[in-house]
Amino acid sequence: MTLRVSAVGFRVMILLISMAYSATAAAQSQSFKFEITPFVSYLIGGSFEEKDGDGRVDLNDSNAAGFVFNIEANPNGQYEFLYARQSTDATTQGFFVNDPTIDLDVEYFQFGGTYLFDGDRTRPFIALTLGVTEFDPALAGAGSEHFFSASLGGGVQINAKSRVGIRLEARVYTTFVDDNSSIFCSSVNGSGACLIHVDATVLSQWEARAGLVFRF
Repeated sequence: MTLRVSAVGFRVMILLISMAYSATAAAQSQSFKFEITPFVSYLIGGSFEEKDGDGRVDLNDSNAAGFVFNIEANPNGQYEFLYARQSTDATTQGFFVNDPTIDLDVEYFQFGGTYLFDGDRTRPFIALTLGVTEFDPALAGAGSEHFFSASLGGGVQINAKSRVGIRLEARVYTTFVDDNSSIFCSSVNGSGACLIHVDATVLSQWEARAGLVFRF
């Protein structure tokens, strides 16, 4: 499965780079105020551990997708809004006899800024955002869980001053789970239960991403 995902990601990256370089011939370098970057990525890591026991829930590595919207603040700075969604499953340990997996959607809603280093066709950058992470498990009667989160990313923009470019990036998301939280709770026929009770903890996910930048 890992090899198949890697091959798909590699083909997507080649396609994005080809499109960006083709667009360069039709549009000369100029100044733009806005950028929108749809992207595909691969997310790894993330787990919840039980407060009083050995149970845990591990998020499985999988593909993700989303977009970034940037507004120019100054020649080297941008405001940034980020949305990312991962549809994955989570492996449970120590809660049920057969340790089943749970379908789980993870969504990031983030706002912050990007600093771009000087460059012409290629510009390295760093980005910092704050926001909310939503965990939405496919459990009968279960609601979504929301926690404060932050992210730190860095990468490079190719064709950085043309109408169409490439954004390659690595990013880490950090979600801060509340003290003594009960998560993945469900209610069926008036009877409620929570899968896991956690103490203060940090859930981290790492992302590798490629996106096509449209400037206007």
